[in-house]
Amino acid sequence: MKADYIALAVILFVALWLFWTQRLRTDLTALCVTVALILPWPHPGGSWKSILEPQEAFVGLGSPAVVMVTAMFIFGAAMVRAGSAELIGKRLFKACARHELLLQMAVLGMTTLASMFINDTTVVVIFLPVILAVCKEHGLSPSRYLLWAAYGSLLGGQWTLIGTRSNIVVSDYLRTETGRSFGFFELTPVAAVVFVVCALFLVLLGRKWLPKGSAFSHAEERLAREYLTEVMVTPGSKTIGKSLDQIGWAQRSDLSVMEVIRGTERLRAPGWLKLQAGDVLVMQGPVTTISQLLQSPEFTFKEELHLDDRTLRSVDLVTVEALIGPRSDYEGRTLEETSFKQDFGFTVLGISRHGEVVPGGPMTTPLAFGDSLLLLGHVTGVGRIERNENLIVLGQQDVHPINMTKAFITLGLLLLIIGTAVSGLLSPSVSIPLVAVLAILFKCIDLEGAYDAVDWQAVFTTAGMIPYGLAVEKTGAVQALSHWAIQSLEGFGPGALLGLLLLLALILTHFIDNSATAVILAPLAYEMAVELQINPKPFLVALAVCISASFSTPIAHESTILVMGPGQYRFKHYLKIGGVLALLTWLVATWMAPVLWPFR
Repeated sequence: MKADYIALAVILFVALWLFWTQRLRTDLTALCVTVALILPWPHPGGSWKSILEPQEAFVGLGSPAVVMVTAMFIFGAAMVRAGSAELIGKRLFKACARHELLLQMAVLGMTTLASMFINDTTVVVIFLPVILAVCKEHGLSPSRYLLWAAYGSLLGGQWTLIGTRSNIVVSDYLRTETGRSFGFFELTPVAAVVFVVCALFLVLLGRKWLPKGSAFSHAEERLAREYLTEVMVTPGSKTIGKSLDQIGWAQRSDLSVMEVIRGTERLRAPGWLKLQAGDVLVMQGPVTTISQLLQSPEFTFKEELHLDDRTLRSVDLVTVEALIGPRSDYEGRTLEETSFKQDFGFTVLGISRHGEVVPGGPMTTPLAFGDSLLLLGHVTGVGRIERNENLIVLGQQDVHPINMTKAFITLGLLLLIIGTAVSGLLSPSVSIPLVAVLAILFKCIDLEGAYDAVDWQAVFTTAGMIPYGLAVEKTGAVQALSHWAIQSLEGFGPGALLGLLLLLALILTHFIDNSATAVILAPLAYEMAVELQINPKPFLVALAVCISASFSTPIAHESTILVMGPGQYRFKHYLKIGGVLALLTWLVATWMAPVLWPFR
């Protein structure tokens, strides 16, 4: 065996071990792989040389795949901040909330659709609070729906070229070898069949294996701390002339109307009371519900709260929960007497006192030690709040009031990607960076937000592993491995070889980063097809689909980790339900890819 082969095997083994144990971060591990490839080491005959030259090893940083992955994060964040996905999803979930199976299918379908164009983890981050809010409003168990969101995001990543970064890596390798990458929807036929088969399993059997769960777990109750706030009925509101019993907001189980302030009068809130323009409703509800009030055209937060259109159009809003600390200067003062807006640029949305109803209006209530304030402001002001010795910051959460103009701009840019890819006018390696830049120029996301939106760990993991793929080709290791695999399965045909390759991909993707799996296996898949003198397309398409099938463990993907706590899931739920989904994906991809792209 050649010395280079042994070196590559050792580098790969150590990298896989570090990926699995997390002794080092994945990006640092990948960069260590790059450095290992350029370090000279002794060869037979006494010479010292490296596997790759420096200009070869660092080609990953300038790879079109890495540029596309980076641009994909930026454009996905712009869509999130504009509220494009939430605009559709929230209304759909509410409409389907009266029937469990209908809502489950809505969650699966919506997350799958969104994940075709937005990073899969981001999709779960978008819809997690929306699903929890719908469950809270209708008294449903989040355990019955959140796993559908995680699996929907993974299934959606299989459909398009930009669905997940591993698709881009495999496509870029194909472009390097043949000059022709995947089409934007080239993976869609296989992914569509995988989705239908997996959805049928979830409907017929998988949903029966989900935990029942409580209507709302202790973790969510903690996150859903009740705040008291004041909103004013706008002059053009459709609620004018209607009684509280006729208003949807007043009937929500997660929101209570405590009283109505009309002029100088404080009125109780009986169901028959009809609203007038200028009425101030004193409401109590959790953070997510109060955030939703920001998006309602029927109400505006009371004048004293200093909210203006410019604030609500911001794409970098956050809510901050902060406690009044001991010996705070704010004790004994009302919110009207404080100067959060002038001092920190933050507006007080509401107040909470140990879960109790605060007597009187929130704006006129003297503050006390232990009171929790819900503050709204720009993300750049969070540092000033944290440095305030009078407050103890409990946490923060992004708020994205839906901006219709920017939502339609981002949707238009998405259509630009799809249209140019289908027509062949621009390749995705051009159109995706283009729309990321346009999203910044149209102020759908600012430059600082664009840098923050990029998952640099994922980017450097991809960039650091790409040279390894180059090294196994340069040394001839991939050709040797391919030849050995083909000889071992001689007589079984290319279908058996494809099935074995995909099974290996399925195992690896549950233990290491999916882009690293793509870098390791794409050269092997291509070389197997070349040696057999058959079409490489079915090998690479099926490989891309199976790499996204990280269903079987909670630690296999960020999407599955995110829902574990709120959904009260255990390892057995992932292994039982996700294991079947992974097996179905493997079977469908092994069967479908050669049907659509014949081996010969």
